[in-house]
Amino acid sequence: MIQAILSQMIGPVGRAILDFYFTNQTVINVIFFAWAVIMTYASMQLTKIRDHTVKMSITALENDPELSNEQLWEKFRPVWQEEIKQLNVRLVLNRWNFWVTPPTPEVLIPILRLGPDWFEAIRKGEVLRYRFLIPGKNEQLSSFK
Repeated sequence: MIQAILSQMIGPVGRAILDFYFTNQTVINVIFFAWAVIMTYASMQLTKIRDHTVKMSITALENDPELSNEQLWEKFRPVWQEEIKQLNVRLVLNRWNFWVTPPTPEVLIPILRLGPDWFEAIRKGEVLRYRFLIPGKNEQLSSFK
């Protein structure tokens, strides 16, 4: 009886989709598993870049505390780009976390929300711990001021 109710609820399109899935479930599951592995790898690589960027940012602030955020960003960006190339990362998540993309500076800067605001948040001791957190949300990284 419950199966008949569910069958009526999903309609003919839903029944066709379920039939297709049960007929081809191994292939569909293998494709989904491969996608999940790729996404996990890309997420780990993005975290690696992010951690390295935070460490570099703190070092840059310690070395040049008198520079403004804009000056620091202009000095930091070329060094950061070279360091990212040396990390030899192949893939990172795209902005919407649905697929992967090569880790170019044009892709990474919006994802990590890098810029003068990044340094302002680090100066205040705020963290940008989470990938898509907007700078200035009072997540503590350290007591660095």
